[in-house]
Amino acid sequence: MADKAQAKAPAVTAKPRGTGVLTMFTMKGDPIKALTGFKLPAGAHVAIVSEKPESVSAIRKSVRGRVARVTEVIERAPRLTRVERKPLVDNSAFEPDARSRAMLEGVRIAQQDLRDAGGAYDLEEVRTLMRGVSRQAIDKRVQDGSLLAVPGPSNRRSYPTLQFNRDGTVVPGLKAVREALQTRNSWTVLNFLSQPDVRLGNRKPIELLRSRQLDLVLEAARRHGEQGA
Repeated sequence: MADKAQAKAPAVTAKPRGTGVLTMFTMKGDPIKALTGFKLPAGAHVAIVSEKPESVSAIRKSVRGRVARVTEVIERAPRLTRVERKPLVDNSAFEPDARSRAMLEGVRIAQQDLRDAGGAYDLEEVRTLMRGVSRQAIDKRVQDGSLLAVPGPSNRRSYPTLQFNRDGTVVPGLKAVREALQTRNSWTVLNFLSQPDVRLGNRKPIELLRSRQLDLVLEAARRHGEQGA
C-alpha cells in the first residue's frame, strides 16, 4: 500500500493459497480509509510501499508492533551497457587515413624488399668489408650515391648486402643508377635493383651490374624513372 507522498495509488498484494502466484491490487484514495472495515480473505497480506525516508519513518511509528516484516529495497540507476556508454576518447580520431595507410604499407613493402634482397649490414660490418675504411668515407659515398644506405633500427643507417661483391667491394654503377632513376629515395633504388625487370629479360638489375652490363641497367632505370615521374 503506497503512502500519499507517492504519485501513484496504494497497492495491496495478495497471495492465494496453493496457487504460487503473487497478485497485486492497486487501491484508490487514502489506503487507511479504503481498508477500514475491509476483511481480508485467508492468506492475503497488505504491503505498505514508500519511496521517501521521511514517510518510512512516520509509517514505522504509526504501525509499530503491528507489522510482520519490514524490507528495504534499494533500486540503483541502471548501468549503461558497453554499447550505450559513450567513450571518453573518440578512437576514430586516431585511425590513420588512406594516405597514411598507404605510407605505412610502403614501408612494409620496402622492408620486405630488403629481406628478400638478403638483409643489410650495420656500419661496423661495412667498415670490416671495406678493409677498415673510415666512417667519414662511408658517409661521403652514401651522400654521392655510390653506396646505398637505408634507415634501419633506431633510425641508424643500414647497408643492403646485395650491393657488395664477395670480395667486399661495392658493385659499380650505383651512383649512375640513382641518377637515371631520378630519385634520392634509397628504398626506390633498392626496389629497382632487387626486383626482376621485364626490360632486362626478367633479370634483376643488380645481377647485370655485377656482370658489368651497366648500359642495359641504365636504360631500364631511365624508363623506370619516366614511369614514376
